[in-house]
Amino acid sequence: MTVPVIAAVIPALDEEGAIGAVIDGLDRRLVRDVIVGDNGSRDRTAAVARAHGATVVSVPERGYGAACTGALAHLRDDVAVVVFIDADGSDDPADLASLLRPILAGEADLVIGSRVARAERGALTPQQRFGNALATRLIRVLFGQRYTDLGPFRAVRRDCLERMGMRDRSFGWTVEMQVRALRLHARVAEVPVNYRRRAAGRSKVSGTLVGSLKAGWWILATIARHARR
Repeated sequence: MTVPVIAAVIPALDEEGAIGAVIDGLDRRLVRDVIVGDNGSRDRTAAVARAHGATVVSVPERGYGAACTGALAHLRDDVAVVVFIDADGSDDPADLASLLRPILAGEADLVIGSRVARAERGALTPQQRFGNALATRLIRVLFGQRYTDLGPFRAVRRDCLERMGMRDRSFGWTVEMQVRALRLHARVAEVPVNYRRRAAGRSKVSGTLVGSLKAGWWILATIARHARR
């Protein structure tokens, strides 16, 4: 079996204390390229990422989706599978092989790492759990697919990703991908992954009530927008 070329995309904002360990934790026998979308960091995130062997792309436009899109623009032509992983150390790179297995076996086009069963105590806030449950329930009702999570640690075939035509520049990136995959009748799968408390500091989204509310509203609006179509 020919192993496809795999690249990891890491959106990052002020994560100098965690990003080096995230990059080092990726199995480079599986992942050839690591591309960091630096979303306007004011600390040494970019320098640390380069020191650990990543290609760093400056993406001054703020937003999770913007950082991912900026990094994706620098994929090499032969990359066939893209992995997305957060920079804060909450996703466990050791789960990479199990995340990729359904794609490498030819069984899935998109694989979501589901955090709900194996999250470390306190790693998922109550508002995250509620928001995930509500969003995934809506997807099930509107699109007929049972997801359990909108986890950021995921893998997708590049040809499928390109057909999705991703547009979101902010909090809706993950749910947009999952909904667009269903609209394309792509093969989707979930695998359980570990989820840890972030390595340092407070989450820019779930760490504040305002951030959680904004993200939740954006996610639900994204689902509703695709349902109307």
